[in-house]
Amino acid sequence: MRALVTGAAGFVGRHLTASLLSQGHELGGLVHPTDGGPGSLGPRIEVFPLDILDEAALGAALRDFAPDAVFHLAAFSNPEGSWKEARRTLETNIIGAHNLLAASRETGRGPRVLLVGSAQQYGDVPAEAQPISEEREQRPLTPYAVSKTSQELLGRRAFWSDELPVYFTRSFNHTGPGQADGYVSSSFARQVAEVERGAREPVIRVGNLGARRDFTDVRDVAAAYCAIVEKGRPGRPYNVCRGEAVSIGEVLEELVRLSRVPVQVVVEPERYHALDAPLMVGDPTRLKADTGWSPRYSLRETLRDLLDDWRTRL
Repeated sequence: MRALVTGAAGFVGRHLTASLLSQGHELGGLVHPTDGGPGSLGPRIEVFPLDILDEAALGAALRDFAPDAVFHLAAFSNPEGSWKEARRTLETNIIGAHNLLAASRETGRGPRVLLVGSAQQYGDVPAEAQPISEEREQRPLTPYAVSKTSQELLGRRAFWSDELPVYFTRSFNHTGPGQADGYVSSSFARQVAEVERGAREPVIRVGNLGARRDFTDVRDVAAAYCAIVEKGRPGRPYNVCRGEAVSIGEVLEELVRLSRVPVQVVVEPERYHALDAPLMVGDPTRLKADTGWSPRYSLRETLRDLLDDWRTRL
């Protein structure tokens, strides 16, 4: 299979390209010009440095590479940050998806297209209505969530009207080695690694630790994306999740246990966020039934590898 990955230089993109290469696929990677040029992803990946908002360049790349499958990961992906950069979020995620779908259609090859969405599309779901299935109404509450819901609608139109085989995910929280420190698990891991190095005081100051989330290892997420394109049904959204919730406090406790030095945790109420939903846990039944996917990594393994990664990065 000839597979093209947008956002190939990103957190999930690097794990997905590694997974696809390990399976023997021919691979192309779209990266933003600021993230690297030809050769930046290694010798086995054909790199296209371009902005997905550049219709002409995107169309030329798809015609040139002629993929059998396109994995669309390129996005502005910070829900909280999307309030400050709403225009950039909406343009990148909605217009970018529109451009990609149009370019895929115009190749005349009908490549399979995976549009990566988010559990944020569901909005605030009562605990009694969880775990969340794909049948749940979408009620996006942030510009990021709106952009992902809109992306899915664009994909549905392409599936219905253009008969393009489009696949959808609604991905829940994921973490693992290589994640930026703007996300909670990675932020904690970096702080623990800095304490170990003596680069900060042995104290981690936190906000709400009671919120419970459904965390999946990024390597399992990459495997799920491959499984959906290979075995899933086009036009059908899939929750990518474990189906289990752990509190943010449990994540931090595990990282503190993995620390090589004592670390104190201090809760500061001013760090709480108004939109912190108390619980977000998904139902992966459809994904498992249609593709046979199941997670390989335990949360402890994920956090251990994340902490080791920060030790190396620092």
